[in-house]
Amino acid sequence: MAPIDVTFPSNNIKIAGHLYVPASYKEGERLPGIVVLHPGGGVKEQTAGTYAAELAKHGFITLAFDRRTQGASEGTPRCVEDPYAAIEDAKSAVTYLTTLDKVDPKRIGMFGVCAGGGFAVATASADARIKAVAGASMVDIGLLFAGSLPEETLSSLVAQAGENRTEYARGGEVKYLPYIPPDVKDSPVLMKEAYDYYLTPRGSHSRSVNKFALWSYDTLVSFDAFARIERISPRPLLLIAGTDADTMEHSRIAIAKAGKTSELFTIAGATHVDLYDRKVSDCVPKLTEFFKKSL
Repeated sequence: MAPIDVTFPSNNIKIAGHLYVPASYKEGERLPGIVVLHPGGGVKEQTAGTYAAELAKHGFITLAFDRRTQGASEGTPRCVEDPYAAIEDAKSAVTYLTTLDKVDPKRIGMFGVCAGGGFAVATASADARIKAVAGASMVDIGLLFAGSLPEETLSSLVAQAGENRTEYARGGEVKYLPYIPPDVKDSPVLMKEAYDYYLTPRGSHSRSVNKFALWSYDTLVSFDAFARIERISPRPLLLIAGTDADTMEHSRIAIAKAGKTSELFTIAGATHVDLYDRKVSDCVPKLTEFFKKSL
């Protein structure tokens, strides 16, 4: 399914998106809409676009987009991983859908993959326009970054982040770190999986550049995607995770905090990145059922 190139503003920054309209759409209809959020380091042409296209086949108008400073969206400096800006962009995507004659503004959902799943949860916690929220291989990016390094290393990176902000303000350059190291032989499973998806023909894209601004660290470590997750209720929350995913604990924590209107659906034998492409066909039927019932 070929997407329609669209743009919409988020705090006066032009965001680039792909809109998917079902082939069965009839003029005058108002269909439910779903905003789809990409993983950290990803772009709309990768797994977010895959899910958006598949969900559109089942009668939803879907919107995948690049977060500000990433992909084809505007914003400088480039490749800043700012969870609070990501939430604002997600809210702006909802606003954009409400302006479309094809979309029923009372039936809008949100879905995200990996960090996008965490951003979807955090956004829905504060935006009642989102009537249902779902995630696949969902992670809280703040917890992921803060929990993956020794405290001494993390404190050093936070200090360096502040120093680089000062350097940039004085006319210097932004310093960048790779999402995925060039050699993942001794890295955790998640990094090895990410390498296989993002840095090989399997899932690579020219605008997915495998880097983020060093100064992202001082914002990431203060972010908690689940801080207000209980406010999603009584709206429904669905999280999908592979039983072999090393990030499964993130979904379990979220479900425990979210309460009775939340559900964890597992894909047997699947890993974290399997849900990006190889197991999409296992996820879409559950997502379709969830959103059709909820929207």
